[in-house]
Amino acid sequence: MESSPGRGRGRPPGVSERVRRDVHEAVRKILIASGYAALRMDDVAAIAGVHKSTLYRQWPSKAALVRDVLNAGAARSYPRPDEGSWPADIDALCRDLVRLFRSPTTIAFVRTRAIADDPELIEELRDLGALEMRFVREPFERAIARGEIDPGLSVEMLMELVISPFLARVAITRLPVDEAFGRSVAATMRRLGRRSAPIDILCHILYK
Repeated sequence: MESSPGRGRGRPPGVSERVRRDVHEAVRKILIASGYAALRMDDVAAIAGVHKSTLYRQWPSKAALVRDVLNAGAARSYPRPDEGSWPADIDALCRDLVRLFRSPTTIAFVRTRAIADDPELIEELRDLGALEMRFVREPFERAIARGEIDPGLSVEMLMELVISPFLARVAITRLPVDEAFGRSVAATMRRLGRRSAPIDILCHILYK
């Protein structure tokens, strides 16, 4: 892990938006091509066309830099479907998840998280992970508030159930994430959310 000793975590002024954009793009390129372990601040600086000291003035370590890139991606890319009903919301969420998880940048970020063994990176990503999952939580909370799904269901579990198939395909099985897959996940979630859905339906869906 590369770091510059004696610096805090703040964002000192003086880095232009152009520099930030170029640095972020350099990080994304390296993560897609080689992964987090191979990312070096020297290489980021060279690709972005800036001096390494410029990086360390803004980001004290590569973990802090990757977190900033992930955070910027979250603000820009994560869907916020609100279609007015539970079926429409879950369909829209799964369509957007298909788009999101077909992005090479998303795939690189997921794999970075999956194999992260850098304690600083893990710490940097902990709070960000909770923030990122907010876009998955919102459709379930709205559906419960509207009385459309069983209020006794755990929102946290529903969130994990809808996101896990996408994560598994990207990080484990490497099977395609396509429109048919997204429709299948949405249909499964609609059945699970039914107020009258018994446990045997859940088991059938999960283990058929």
